[in-house]
Amino acid sequence: MKISVIIPVYNRMEHLRALFICLINQKRKPDEVIIADDGSSQKIYDFIGDLFDKCNFTIKHVYQVDKGFRKTRSINNAVRISSGELLIFCDQDLIFGDDYIDTIYKNIKENIFLMGRAYCLSEDKKNYILEKLEYENYDNIVKDIIPAEYKMTIDKMLKRDKLRRILYEIGINKRGIKLVGMSVAILKKSFIKVNGYDELYIGWGNEDDDLGNRLHAAGIKGKELKTAKLQMHLWHYSDPTKKGKQNEDYYNKRKNEIFNEKKFYCEFGLNKTKDDDNVIVSVVSKND
Repeated sequence: MKISVIIPVYNRMEHLRALFICLINQKRKPDEVIIADDGSSQKIYDFIGDLFDKCNFTIKHVYQVDKGFRKTRSINNAVRISSGELLIFCDQDLIFGDDYIDTIYKNIKENIFLMGRAYCLSEDKKNYILEKLEYENYDNIVKDIIPAEYKMTIDKMLKRDKLRRILYEIGINKRGIKLVGMSVAILKKSFIKVNGYDELYIGWGNEDDDLGNRLHAAGIKGKELKTAKLQMHLWHYSDPTKKGKQNEDYYNKRKNEIFNEKKFYCEFGLNKTKDDDNVIVSVVSKND
């Protein structure tokens, strides 16, 4: 089964570099990594070009012009050019140990999606990690800066996710685990079944939740992804659209349609994009 890692990106290329270092060090390598670029002004080559020779996988770059926060379209762009049967969506701010992809590969199944949890770093700890990750082992970095008791907090979050899943499976809840797009794995055919991300979500908020609703309505349930090594989320300023509620009315309307009418297939998604501006696709580095 081929693996495509898809990374939605908008600037913050120093974070993308840290993620690439983690991908290079994986026990199980992906077949390709696709950078889904939402119109960054920063140039990828300037930040990670020196890492390309170390990447034992194909790197693709799919770029759309900056018209504001269009993560949904950007990810759909990447899925359209992907070759993998297994899709792994990683925020550019996510870093992880060398067991991440292997754990996903061993646990993914038909009609489920896997969702990971991560420790949210402070700005100071983020800066420390960005420096150390260039030459220090990931496991040693975690030991240096993450309190041992935090693993218990992650375990509690995963247990809560498991409870939600069980309540869904026995018919008490309409939905199981709430999808958070930071660390998600799914078979491509499951993503296609709901027509991918709904591109009517523009600006930050509700797009991941909506995808999770539609997957559950389509019979694709969420399952907690527990890696032996801690996942971490690099600190960054919030997107300026986060404070708005521009998507809430549409989300509530769709939520009713999804669960009461089983309308889990969105109108504007993988098979029909909402916007008509050009998408630029390039193969940055090819693994032969």
